[in-house]
Amino acid sequence: MTMSSRSTNWAKHVRGMRFAILLLAVILVVPALATGPRAVAQQTQTGVTTLTGTVTVTNPFILSTYTERYMALIDLTAFVKRAIDRPLPSPTQVTTGLEGDWAKGATFSLPLPILPQGQINDVAHGQGGKGAQVYSLDLQANTVGDPYLGPEEFTGWSTALTSLDATIDTGEIVGGRVVVWAPDDKEQFPTGFGTDGKLFTADDPVDPIPAGWTVVDLDGKRFTQIRDSSVQVPILEGDAGLKDLSNLSYTAAFDELIKELRLRYPFTAYKHIDWDQIVSDIRPRIAQAERQRDKAAFNLAMLDFTNMLHDGHVAVSPPNQWIAANYGGGLGMYLGITDDRRISLRCVAPGLPAAKAGIEEAAVITAWNGEDPLAVLARTPEIFPASTDFNRELDRLTWMGRMKPGDKVTVTYENPGDTETKTATLVAVRDAAGLGSAPCGEQLSDPAEMPVTVTVLPSGIGYVKVDTFEDDVILMTHAWDWAIQRLNALRVPAVIVDVRLNSGGNGDLATYFAGSFYDKPFVLNTAFLSDDTGKQIDVGDTTVDPSPEQWKGPVAVIINPGCASACEIFAAAVAHDPNHLIVGRSPSAGVEAGVEPWTLPDGLYFQAPVIAFHNPDGSIFLEGVGVVPNVKVPNTPENLLVTPRVDAALDTAVGALQKGTPESAATPAA
Repeated sequence: MTMSSRSTNWAKHVRGMRFAILLLAVILVVPALATGPRAVAQQTQTGVTTLTGTVTVTNPFILSTYTERYMALIDLTAFVKRAIDRPLPSPTQVTTGLEGDWAKGATFSLPLPILPQGQINDVAHGQGGKGAQVYSLDLQANTVGDPYLGPEEFTGWSTALTSLDATIDTGEIVGGRVVVWAPDDKEQFPTGFGTDGKLFTADDPVDPIPAGWTVVDLDGKRFTQIRDSSVQVPILEGDAGLKDLSNLSYTAAFDELIKELRLRYPFTAYKHIDWDQIVSDIRPRIAQAERQRDKAAFNLAMLDFTNMLHDGHVAVSPPNQWIAANYGGGLGMYLGITDDRRISLRCVAPGLPAAKAGIEEAAVITAWNGEDPLAVLARTPEIFPASTDFNRELDRLTWMGRMKPGDKVTVTYENPGDTETKTATLVAVRDAAGLGSAPCGEQLSDPAEMPVTVTVLPSGIGYVKVDTFEDDVILMTHAWDWAIQRLNALRVPAVIVDVRLNSGGNGDLATYFAGSFYDKPFVLNTAFLSDDTGKQIDVGDTTVDPSPEQWKGPVAVIINPGCASACEIFAAAVAHDPNHLIVGRSPSAGVEAGVEPWTLPDGLYFQAPVIAFHNPDGSIFLEGVGVVPNVKVPNTPENLLVTPRVDAALDTAVGALQKGTPESAATPAA
């Protein structure tokens, strides 16, 4: 899952966690002008000195990853100039802390400075003096370095968790509150949006604004200037919030969701989605579940709906009881597929039917109930959606080996080293453990391990494992900086970054990590979001900027089909330089978009993309394709093992770095 200052994530990838408050000070009673009476509320002699309010966050992604949060005045020069990639004009910001649980409502109180350091903008287009400083008030979070927002953390302006009410497509401000500082009593400020409906354009009607701080309420036909000493500023969650459909009926929630996805789902044309056919297939099941008050049937219908989009980012809470009833039985073997289209056993669980029958890991299945196993695989249903044909086949391989307890399967197989096949009839036993991420009981990672770890391999090459991009962002950036700094100090000849267990998270972390391998910035992709007509609007570039800790030597990234979303952003960013090695048995998951969450009736969680990323040539970035290795690791029965005797991908990466270029390092497929 991915979110930037004005578009996809919370901090820099989700247009949404920046906002502005315009405060003005000094108190003057100004006579009415010819344009009409001036709207001035509750004037005092000193102007605004303090901003207060409450912030509530419902988005689970934001709640789980941003720890060093605060309220900040955000200079709106970027909005005045309509420059979505413009950084803040000052390296310092006015900030304050939060008190309480921000999931339930955290409070803040922000004292305003006597002389702020923002940029003066002529928002009255020559009808006043030099102009005013204009701010939003945003919930922000530190992600890199010092507490202040640098260019790598914030550009543009916020459309969520801000005092601004802004559209989700173009980011135009349509309401909310801004904080304005006027340097003298000669300045003028808009009193409305003008005939074009846009703020800070030449047709805005204006009136005088007192010197000092003023909060301007942009709601209503005519703006209101607020001059109380202490002003409460509402913080709007906007598009970063959890979309709550939980109070609706099943059909009403489904209809509302489909209405929004028809407009906002960014891959309708790319994936040839027929919304009418989907509604025709799924809605009658939703209606029946509603009539029967059957939560499980509703959940299962929504699961089948997600599969119709062929998108790994589309998800609903899994119907665990249904899965346990229909796939709770296992044979104790986890299937994989080789490059030459043989189905082999990636692992065998001890004590379960396959192991008891003498079937060994890396065995090749030659018949399944007397049929070609590939034919059985082809008709095995997919339970969860995937974005690529390759990953959809992997999903079917998972469920091919699962069934109801008591079901029988006759398998013909050839164990490693044998020259003859054997046949065994296996009876599925209840195996709840096999439904998890460790189908044969193996421990693939230490749950107490840090998300970023570093070591030096026996070859002398540095090795960094990054298991996720969805964790405390400060922890992640500090751990990464430390790893690169330490490997530089140790003077290792090359670095391997292993992201095979990384299912994604924060896209800004991904580009920050990748920035350690570049000394010049470049545009990786451009984000597009639908407007209220369904037209895709450019909402800003994803730029890879050089990170503080630089690695100048050779680098290889190890990927696999489990590398998804933000993990793929990292891999693609590293692959931008063709001299960097991307090592893997297959492409990454091909799951790439900016995602938003919904809550459905009966507590179901749903998510789907609303932002698509495009390559500089206009094609879709990664979704449905993934990052393709330039150093191929063969898919053989031995290399496919969940816990291989030899880590072929790691050995291939080491050998490739020692040989040099991707062309000379490439390993032919078996």
